[in-house]
Amino acid sequence: MSLTRTDADIAEYILAHFDTIGFQTSTTLAESIGVSDTSVIRFIRKLGFKGYSEFRAEMNKRAARQIRQSENGLMPGEKYARSLEQLNPSHLLYDVSQYTVENLRRSYDQLDQATVDQVVDILLNSDRKYVVGFRGTACCAQYMASKLLFLTPHVVPVTHADATAVENVLDITEKDCLFLYSFPRYSEINQVLMDIARESGAKIILMTDRRTCPLANKADVVIVAYIDGLGFTNSYVAPLSLSEVILLAMSGRKDVTRSERFNRIDGIIEREKLY
Repeated sequence: MSLTRTDADIAEYILAHFDTIGFQTSTTLAESIGVSDTSVIRFIRKLGFKGYSEFRAEMNKRAARQIRQSENGLMPGEKYARSLEQLNPSHLLYDVSQYTVENLRRSYDQLDQATVDQVVDILLNSDRKYVVGFRGTACCAQYMASKLLFLTPHVVPVTHADATAVENVLDITEKDCLFLYSFPRYSEINQVLMDIARESGAKIILMTDRRTCPLANKADVVIVAYIDGLGFTNSYVAPLSLSEVILLAMSGRKDVTRSERFNRIDGIIEREKLY
């Protein structure tokens, strides 16, 4: 969705108050955000609800689900301090598995086949594929880039948040695409790289934690992946899993698996035992 500033304020408030939003009237909600009642109703209808009562009923259903406090905005040191209060060594395996499974469930709930197909089309139709991810998300970018290179040529991984990132992306054109992984706290260099890509007319695929993040309005496709972690770092299991879905969808295309490149790489790897 293309959001106005008021829409974004309403959306952010709703996302931050999923556990209590169903108990508020449209008037109290508007007062809490500092917008008009009409703005709230208009936004709710943009989301596809017939009216506020239908929206409120849906929010009450969601409130029944387990709600956990998101730690995305915390510094690693702050996360570590908080994790010490939460960690129970005797329940560690169970607790981590629950976080991981919930991240995967929520992420897949946000993804549909049409979005996957759109991403695959962009990747296959682009001359060069710039795959970007810094610090924690570098693992996602490296994974995606290495597997993409098996399926299609001209893949450029960008994993260092310095001047070399700008130098690598500067020559992007309208025939190329930028695949960016970005999660809180969003590095400002991501904004710069996306601006370069948009000015050049390149397609932009963004994998992030929410559709209202500061980078979302610059992307052609937004993929939501949840990264809530129990400890002092984000969990990147869900972004890696969604990346695997995209790669598998690409590998299933006839124009990939029947290509000379695919067969040559497969043959050389088998012959030289490079697996």
